[in-house]
Amino acid sequence: MDDQQKDQKVFRQNLDEKGSFQTLFQIYLLFTEKGTRPDGKKIQKALLSKFEKVDIVANVKDSLSTFAIWKYIVEYKDKQRLPAQVLMSDFENFDGNNIDLMQRSQLWDCPEKDEILANCKYKIMLSDFMASGLPYKERCAMLTEWLETTLELFPDCVAVWTPSSGKLLTREQVLNNPWAAPTRFLHFGMNIRLFNIQNTNDMMVDTLGLYAIGLPDIQYHFHDLDPNAVVNHAYNATAYIFDTDASIKDGETIDGISEQGIDRSIQWKCQYERSLIQPDREVMDICPGQYAAGARE
Repeated sequence: MDDQQKDQKVFRQNLDEKGSFQTLFQIYLLFTEKGTRPDGKKIQKALLSKFEKVDIVANVKDSLSTFAIWKYIVEYKDKQRLPAQVLMSDFENFDGNNIDLMQRSQLWDCPEKDEILANCKYKIMLSDFMASGLPYKERCAMLTEWLETTLELFPDCVAVWTPSSGKLLTREQVLNNPWAAPTRFLHFGMNIRLFNIQNTNDMMVDTLGLYAIGLPDIQYHFHDLDPNAVVNHAYNATAYIFDTDASIKDGETIDGISEQGIDRSIQWKCQYERSLIQPDREVMDICPGQYAAGARE
């Protein structure tokens, strides 16, 4: 993050922007040219290679295609059990200018971001449907498999934009996912952001995206620590939160950082609070001991 960190602009906070659980989780495939969406049978065939039993629920030309995924069953309060669904829009116009400067400043993983956002003029929306009642790991696995299936169907897709995490990745980056199951979703569903606090030596690192699946994001408010070491800590902490369903309770501690890296002899206190950086959402604040900045209760 070092080179981009120097180029950070001054942004004004807007905590009226809320980060809420996503009942429909949306992902966008980006294209430079408007193509033709495959018919429902072809999409179903591609899905069958991953999900075994798939029904076409709807296949409307120039509109939406929806598929029932029997591998993932949602149980409702009345004990009714129904398959979760995945949804695909047709080609729609895309304007990269709608991704604002604050979001653009955090696209660390995509060096080609400006070129992609300038040249991509079309999008296809992917979503789940009637799936928010799934256990989050099952939902995330389904979304990941759905995204990877669609990239096979659209070899001309240039990039993938996930609004809830503010994450932009090239097609190749998505296909070369470095995360192991069950955390593969985090590759596109979670972003780690870095901010300098104006007129201070303080910095903020936080994650963005866990709120969308019902887990807390994390944040660090600190000074005099290598931000890259904090970012590495955040990746590890996020994987732990995802793997254990946020098992760290308010007031408990997590291994901190020393010159040797993550160090079990150093314990940093965790507490749940509202985020310091927009969007407003619940986060697990990790207090980095002697390096902590700001006031904590």
